[in-house]
Amino acid sequence: MHSQKELSTPLNHHPFDRSGLAALSDLTTQAHRELFEILDKAQFEFLSKQEFFRSPEYVWPRDPLHTWSRFWEYPYVYHHLKKWRSGLNTERLPIVADIGSGVTFFPFQVAKIGCHVICADPDPVCEKDLNRAKLHLPQDPGQVDFRRIHDTRLGFENQECDAVYCISVLEHIEDFGITIREIARILKPGGIFLLTIDLDLQGNSEISVERYPALMDAIFKSFDYRFPDSTIHPGDILDSRKGPYALFEEDGWERRWNLIKQELIKPLLGLKPGFSVPLHLAVQGFSLQRLPVLDSVP
Repeated sequence: MHSQKELSTPLNHHPFDRSGLAALSDLTTQAHRELFEILDKAQFEFLSKQEFFRSPEYVWPRDPLHTWSRFWEYPYVYHHLKKWRSGLNTERLPIVADIGSGVTFFPFQVAKIGCHVICADPDPVCEKDLNRAKLHLPQDPGQVDFRRIHDTRLGFENQECDAVYCISVLEHIEDFGITIREIARILKPGGIFLLTIDLDLQGNSEISVERYPALMDAIFKSFDYRFPDSTIHPGDILDSRKGPYALFEEDGWERRWNLIKQELIKPLLGLKPGFSVPLHLAVQGFSLQRLPVLDSVP
């Protein structure tokens, strides 16, 4: 069984100094407001220059910070990275991998706290756009680079990275165990792994209740908590139907039409059905540390 280390901070510790489900009450704290203000300015600068690098075929959200889960996830991950970086006594730039990066403002903001951020994604459009974005966005005192992911192997050497973060990506990977093993391979012993995932609350998405134990087993074969998992009251859980940027809820007629379209019309046209019932998701954050390597990692 994995352990949950005791925090040495007082009872009024930072609301993000924990692992666990995102809470609505986190969003009302001064700590969140301060972090969000920093990130909101960074994204504004990023978006103001996207005409110089953004391809029309880029399919991911252009404004991810103002979405139901990233409103919490980006401040959560940024807090942990900033706190970790401030505690490093080194002049070299620590290597931080952004797994499934897309092309967003976030790695550029992480570079500004003194990190060499290497974005990794299988999408060639992301490679093209991010390499162009580097020419127009400040990164000092750090830097941002890109490496393509080919097949299931991440493009890093064994134990090359000091830290890894992965924001709402793992739930979209069919075999997340392979990706977790790869993250363990590229991360130095004692290095940090910051992970956020969407959790399916009703059974029509990933990661489902049935697959969640497999995810936990895969994580804790190579990692342990840096900050323990905190219990959140059910009424305080941030989910896709509550919060400042809740997902759109269909009314009765829209829901019926969507059901007909997904389950009847699309199969008749030979198209793959989408979701016939609106998603209901929560989001969970993990602040983890790589365990000592006892055996060689393939």
